[in-house]
Amino acid sequence: MTWAVLLALLGVAVVATVAWALGRPRPAAADAPPPDPDTFRPQLRGYRMEQVDAVVDRLEARVAQHDRAIAALRGEVPPPAEGTRVAAEEPPPEGGPAAARHTSAAGRPARDAARPLPLRRSDLLAPLAYLLTAVWVMSGLLAAPRTGHLSQGVQDQQAFEWYFGATAHNLVTFSNPLFSDLQNYPEGVNLMANASVLGLGVPLAPVTLLAGPQWTFILVELLGLALTATAWFWLFRRHLAVHPLAAALGAGFAGFAPGLVSHANGHPNFVAQFLVPLILDRLLRLAGPGGRTLRDGVVLGLLVVWQVFIGEEVLLLTALGVLVGGLVLLAHGRVEWRRFLPGVGLGAALAGVLVAFPLWWQFAGPRSYGSIWHPPAGNDLTQLWGRATRSLGADPWASAAVSMNRTEENSFFGIPLLVAALLVSVVLWRRVEVRALAVVVVVACWLSLGEEVTVAGEPTGVPGPWALLERLPVVENVLPTRLTLIAVPALGALLALGTEQVRRRVARAGGGRGAGLAVAGAAAALVLLPVVPTPLVVEPRAPMPQFFRDGSWREWVDEGGSVLAAPPPWVADTRALEWQAEARWGFPVVAGYFVGPDPSPERTGQYGATPTAFTQWLGEITTSNVARRASDGEVETFEEHLRAGRVDAVVLPEARPEAAALLRSLTDVLGEPTVHTGGVYLWDVRTVTDGAG
Repeated sequence: MTWAVLLALLGVAVVATVAWALGRPRPAAADAPPPDPDTFRPQLRGYRMEQVDAVVDRLEARVAQHDRAIAALRGEVPPPAEGTRVAAEEPPPEGGPAAARHTSAAGRPARDAARPLPLRRSDLLAPLAYLLTAVWVMSGLLAAPRTGHLSQGVQDQQAFEWYFGATAHNLVTFSNPLFSDLQNYPEGVNLMANASVLGLGVPLAPVTLLAGPQWTFILVELLGLALTATAWFWLFRRHLAVHPLAAALGAGFAGFAPGLVSHANGHPNFVAQFLVPLILDRLLRLAGPGGRTLRDGVVLGLLVVWQVFIGEEVLLLTALGVLVGGLVLLAHGRVEWRRFLPGVGLGAALAGVLVAFPLWWQFAGPRSYGSIWHPPAGNDLTQLWGRATRSLGADPWASAAVSMNRTEENSFFGIPLLVAALLVSVVLWRRVEVRALAVVVVVACWLSLGEEVTVAGEPTGVPGPWALLERLPVVENVLPTRLTLIAVPALGALLALGTEQVRRRVARAGGGRGAGLAVAGAAAALVLLPVVPTPLVVEPRAPMPQFFRDGSWREWVDEGGSVLAAPPPWVADTRALEWQAEARWGFPVVAGYFVGPDPSPERTGQYGATPTAFTQWLGEITTSNVARRASDGEVETFEEHLRAGRVDAVVLPEARPEAAALLRSLTDVLGEPTVHTGGVYLWDVRTVTDGAG
């Protein structure tokens, strides 16, 4: 933490020193005549800073207009349609209150917001840089796509690979895309009630079928990181009117913040947030001048529908952030209600019609559940300015001490970034968008503290603000630590605005455009240095038995039958789900890793299937690594559970560390293995379950 503070102070000192050096008065030549006092008399009446900004912004708008005209002549962009009216250029405002009334509260003419700077070929450098950064983060998995896995996500990667596989299997078999019985056979899994990422699994089904779900997962995470940052870059360029470098740095943080890199350990639904900037763009169009109610409303509704099928929780977090920031804009009269309300209403109606049945299926369909219990999951206060595990030079043990787990390091913004955001908010407080962004950051971080404020792992007894919201429907299922993800793009936008402000002030102080850009870029880079991501940790997967590679399983599993792995798959062990992918989803398995209802009348959500006596017995042997004998009564109960699960084969991989204890125990219950082949012991139980022949 000490070096991070020193680094922040160094960045501020560099900017201040260069600005002073460039802006200090230059000594007059010795032989120069003394200046005539009357020469500078008209300059005694100065302009306010917002008026100077307005002049510069209008000049930049003219330059952008000329750039568009030149690009049209070169054929790089289509020329304006014949008869299109080009807005007349307004003269710079004269001094005095009258001129100030014609500028926006942000210090710029209102028309500039409706006419963003055009994208240029050089803007392609930012997406390329984001793609290379995503490759860097995912480099370990790219080197071992089928034999490695992201170990710090426990078994989440394998769970999402199964979702991709189940989605592709449903498509090719013309099955219900909202349900699958490949796990938890024969009861099945409600895919809408799980993070099944249908919005990505469906369009990428060809990749899953041709290359396997492992490559689909890698592709989603790789492009999810890169496209999310690219979408924020596009939004910042369109609505913040900042230099491309400033937008690129701010969007780079928004796409590769420690929270998103942390979720990349196994949560692609939180990594792929590229629709969020597009949704915000449509809302801003509807809120301001120049929007089209029908077109923007319809596009907004379709984007919301797509986001529902990618990640509903991300959409909920987006809605909370829009609500907070929108209230600030509303208080300053920045929302045109006559266009905004009909457009949003149209989008909401369209989205409601399209997702009505899937949402009903999620909350009231087969294998749905009401709510699910989570342990206290608020942010430790020190987590807000700490260092995440996968950040440059971080201490993993210090990060673990104040976070929920490796996939939930949602803040860890670092001291330099928070100091920079504070300085930008103070200096540019007169700008309404800065006020809105600052309020979003504060409220999101405040709510993320959870039910009770903790500091360095120690409860303080001070109730957190989340206690006011934790009982609300739908919101009650949100982990409060994830609310800091709302602050990530807001901090990125503040960083972009601050970088642009430094660039302009250094340039105006006499350093020129090149010096301004260099100083601003260097300062922003110093601010972002503590949050530079490092590659994710990858470890080898459990070996795949040849029994599933060569198709030998087909001899032992009939249509309508299932496989029981010993031990059965659950939260910490999903290797049986990988067997399914290797076998092209040719058989279902008993139990699994998913969220479904418990046996209670309240239908409370739980992770995994409700254990049976047989699966619990196998789990206990695996945990203790000690063989157990079963009584005659237990054997009868186990056989009943085998019949209920329609099990054809019980499979024990020989490479398991607990294989010896499980082999002796299962032999006591089921007799000697039917075969020992392809790296597995197999018991054919079709005679027990009446599935033979």
